Amino acid sequence: MKIKKKYKGVLFSCLAAVFISVPMAFIMVIINHGFVEGFFWQFLKSAIVGIAISIPLANVFIPLAEKVVNKVVEE
Repeated sequence: MKIKKKYKGVLFSCLAAVFISVPMAFIMVIINHGFVEGFFWQFLKSAIVGIAISIPLANVFIPLAEKVVNKVVEE
């Protein structure tokens, strides 16, 4: 299944947000709680919250960062 090219940026931002926030949630739960009973549920809750926050932020700030980089980098 393929999606339309116009959605490429949104899909990229969403995937980047998930790929960054899930490992971060895993590491932060280990740092704050360790491998304790209920670890999986703590990790899952943290990952869901992280994804819910990072997807909208990524969809705003990744295109903005791309525009800034394009302005300061020589062709």
